[in-house]
Amino acid sequence: MTQQVKSELIKIKDVMEMTTFSRNTVYKLIGTGEFPRQLKVGAGSYWKRKEVEQWLDDLMPATDEQVQLASEQAANAARRKTH
Repeated sequence: MTQQVKSELIKIKDVMEMTTFSRNTVYKLIGTGEFPRQLKVGAGSYWKRKEVEQWLDDLMPATDEQVQLASEQAANAARRKTH
């Protein structure tokens, strides 16, 4: 495996650190289709770092600042359309 591929693939220990889930919870969520599936490489299991990061991003609610910014952008876009 190249160094770049190794940095893109993570082991269960890393998944557990990123999510704060136990090993058991990770595998239960995989079983219900609620978490990205692992890749089997030889005897090891790996996850794509980007898939886990995306899954975490999708869980995070928008911050007040993000909501305010989106609201301002929508208002500005609406004003431009009416002028």
